[in-house]
Amino acid sequence: MKIGVILGSTRLQSNTAGITNYVLSILSTRFPTHTIELINLRTSPNHPLPLQLDFTIPAVHKLEDLPNAYSDPLVGAWSATVLSWDAVIVVTPQYNWSVPAPLKNAFDQLLTEWKGKPIAFMAAGGHGGNKVVAALREICGGGLKMRVAEKAVGFKLAMDYIAGDKRFVGDEEYFKDYEAAVVECVKELEGLVAAGGRM
Repeated sequence: MKIGVILGSTRLQSNTAGITNYVLSILSTRFPTHTIELINLRTSPNHPLPLQLDFTIPAVHKLEDLPNAYSDPLVGAWSATVLSWDAVIVVTPQYNWSVPAPLKNAFDQLLTEWKGKPIAFMAAGGHGGNKVVAALREICGGGLKMRVAEKAVGFKLAMDYIAGDKRFVGDEEYFKDYEAAVVECVKELEGLVAAGGRM
């Protein structure tokens, strides 16, 4: 099983990078048979994606025409990447009660590639990122017709980490309280993949 892990923040020295390190450590130790591909929307190959959308809307592209249907090679490469995944985990902060712009753009550049693909959310915020999870459920489950895991993980951040200089690295004692939730979330994702089928 190949899982794409999307780091939803492009902020320099973000807490999300440290949280993602923790999630990756759980994936490697508790789910060692899975192949993991990490996507940093700012620094990974073929990123950042353009903000300009193609003249042809993604909804008209048929699966058999992908990834070659896109005029922009960066979007074509992104299409090929997403098509190679069996499932997706998004690790993201909450910005102003919603989704960071680069993450929304990454979803909006494609459509057919997302349909029916299992996805799970792990969010961070002062209250655990519940607003961004709700927004992503609407976007991914509604608009993109993905199969969204019911379980999500909400990492609650203290103000020192939101507005201060403190940043998570990924090996802090803090994360032990979240291990069970991360494992359960990934297990549900495995179940969705095993169930198969595209919408």
